[in-house]
Amino acid sequence: MPIRAVLFDFDGVIADTENVHIAAWQRTLARLGWELPDEICANAAEVDDRKFLADLFARRKIEQGDVEGWVRSKQELTATMLADSPRLYPGVAELVRALATRVRMAVVSTTWRENIAIVLHSAGLEDYFQTVVGKQDVRDVKPEPEGYLLALERLGLGPEEAIALEDSMTGLAAARSAGVTALAVGHRQPRGDWVGMSGFVDDLTNTADVIARLGL
Repeated sequence: MPIRAVLFDFDGVIADTENVHIAAWQRTLARLGWELPDEICANAAEVDDRKFLADLFARRKIEQGDVEGWVRSKQELTATMLADSPRLYPGVAELVRALATRVRMAVVSTTWRENIAIVLHSAGLEDYFQTVVGKQDVRDVKPEPEGYLLALERLGLGPEEAIALEDSMTGLAAARSAGVTALAVGHRQPRGDWVGMSGFVDDLTNTADVIARLGL
């Protein structure tokens, strides 16, 4: 069947947010007297914030830590930092505008909808997306397929009618589990085992090439 929708991951595909999340976690955890290196905080990009913090508490043998409260604090910092300096990856705005006349679009992410809304509004892109699925919309985030299945339900489409853009092994696994073909986007990350059998593009700067790779 022809592709009728492109489903975008957010962090790592649309927005260059890794340093924002690292800084937000480091500032939040500093209030607990903890100093964590960049590489540990970067792991939070691959998992839900609650799981990341719960694992930290478990490793430090902290019982009944206020996971929800500290996650809210981190999210408040993240939203403030994104509003101050939203950053799209090169080529994203051009690609979104070019796709708007061809397909419907959605964001399917493990981050909060607030973060997505801040960046898309700043870039003038919010009206191009028919739906946005954030972490508060699902019970199980990626690599579970729930976010993709919800986006498809909202769009009224089957998985064979959509293609996803993802930048991580967990995101690609979520798309596959939902029956959605995915194209891996490297940006600063080279092609590797994380791509699996999916197609791969180095970045999104060549609009015509990316559209061709999406089968449109």
